[in-house]
Amino acid sequence: MKSLRYINSLIRESFSRWGSYLLLVELVAAATAGVAVPLMRWATAGILRQAGIPYLGVDNFTFVLLHHSGATALLLALLVLLLVLVYLQFAVLLGGIASIQQREGLGVRGIVREGLADLRHLRPSSFGFFVVYLLLIVPFAGVVVQSALLNKVKIPAFVLDWLSTKPVFAVLVAVFYGAAAYLGLRWVRVLPNTILRDQPLLTAARQSWQQTRGKFWRYSWRLLLLTVGTTLVGWVWSSGLIGLQTLLDRTTIAFPAAVVLLTLLLAGQTLLGGATSVLYLLFLVAPDELRPAIRPIPNKHHWLRRIIVLVSGGAVVVIMAAFGAFYMTGALAEHPLTISHRGVDAGNGVQNTIPALRKTAAEKPDFVEMDLHETKDGQFIVLHDENLKTLTGVNRTPYQLTLAQLQQITVRENGHQAKLASFDDYLAAAEALNQKLIVELKPTPSDSPQMLNHFISRYAKRLVADHDRVHSLSYKLMTQLHQRVPKLYAGFIMPFSLVAPQTQLSGYTVEETTLDSELVETVHAQHQSVWAWTVNDPDTMAQMLFEDVDGIITDNLSELKQVIAEQSNHPSYAQRLRLFATTLDDFGDPVIGN
Repeated sequence: MKSLRYINSLIRESFSRWGSYLLLVELVAAATAGVAVPLMRWATAGILRQAGIPYLGVDNFTFVLLHHSGATALLLALLVLLLVLVYLQFAVLLGGIASIQQREGLGVRGIVREGLADLRHLRPSSFGFFVVYLLLIVPFAGVVVQSALLNKVKIPAFVLDWLSTKPVFAVLVAVFYGAAAYLGLRWVRVLPNTILRDQPLLTAARQSWQQTRGKFWRYSWRLLLLTVGTTLVGWVWSSGLIGLQTLLDRTTIAFPAAVVLLTLLLAGQTLLGGATSVLYLLFLVAPDELRPAIRPIPNKHHWLRRIIVLVSGGAVVVIMAAFGAFYMTGALAEHPLTISHRGVDAGNGVQNTIPALRKTAAEKPDFVEMDLHETKDGQFIVLHDENLKTLTGVNRTPYQLTLAQLQQITVRENGHQAKLASFDDYLAAAEALNQKLIVELKPTPSDSPQMLNHFISRYAKRLVADHDRVHSLSYKLMTQLHQRVPKLYAGFIMPFSLVAPQTQLSGYTVEETTLDSELVETVHAQHQSVWAWTVNDPDTMAQMLFEDVDGIITDNLSELKQVIAEQSNHPSYAQRLRLFATTLDDFGDPVIGN
């Protein structure tokens, strides 16, 4: 009951000064997403361009570090600036929330001045602790604020998926998240102590450890109540609007009603997101109980802020309504390429085998993506893993066996079994089925020096004639292929993307958790394509439609085709509203930095 009364006090406080609170969080969101993030992207891209670095990823990090000392120094300076901006964001938010709650009347300029003054606590002696602190709280940062400055600091989904298949690593990941959650709550008072009580970071950390002793479960319960409550409100709001549109679809006012209801859905997301941010920030300021305000503020300030919020909010609503009209007429519907990952659909066969190819091709995907390794005798086998053990139990690699030996091996998966196939046989089967391919070349240090030459001389003309495409994790390999066979699509697979690459390649295959609309827009401006991989759930598939990607690689082809059909085949307005709602993964989440 005490926690429920506490949550109720947060809600009453947020409503009592809703204009001031929303103005604060929206201004910080605008400054972060509209100014800080674009400037950081622009500066990073400029540094890479001047240094002649085509992209920045995990695979070329060491090379950049060793061979581009000037660019490395500038990028490190940008990283430090990023951390400073993150701290400043928290300083302005916490200082502003505390000032409003205490009715101090500082105003926007006063709050910003206080936040800038708090930067003095980022001393070299404590900066290392701040970095560690951020790394610990990043996995849970979205619970408090969703910062555009930290959106790239995440573990890609494919890494987590791979770790989940390894029991030891899965346990280690679970332990890490558990430890991070515990430390995050024990250090929940670090930034408030530093920013609001003017304590040095290390002193604030020790003080927070003492202040939160014996309160871990209390704070966890309160955060859970906030999260469940705001999520429930968001679900009720969207479900109610969808239900109402379902009824209105039978009337003559179905279209205008759909535009209005989509506008209400978007407005609700914005308002609920802002309110959620305020509630979480109030929790940070006073996790035990809110202190009484030190003094009242004249009503003219109170209403002035509300008027500003209402005017700016009205302009946003007009934009939302225009978007709603475009969306409900289908003007924003995209039709990306459907790409079957490893030639299967929902486990309908063994990956990268001809029987699975035949089953999947019957579903008419735009492309089937498959993988190639070079063999010991300079041939090519269709296989994803560098080691055969997972699918066969044989602890050998393709470069240790000849093609003839590999073709005798049976692979098993999803209750199916089949023989490994040579690329000659797989390509012939695809041509017989009139199925276009995306070939992933998977080079290893053990490949022969002539590997690419062999591939080009044997297959390039056929691949061009069949309108097939090639991509790889090796930027060097794709650059060479593009130079030697410019008519053949050559794409670069990017497991992690910080900024849009600047290359002459045909396009990029980007891991979906690090893909965003800014990257897509930049790549499209360079007349290149973007494929998202590996997208396996309907909500993310729908989200990729709105990100305007050119292709979606998936293990669940039939589900992807269904999602696209729901969007494209003259859906009802209620269906469009429902599909759009499923893409709003942040409905009711904090709005800071969105």
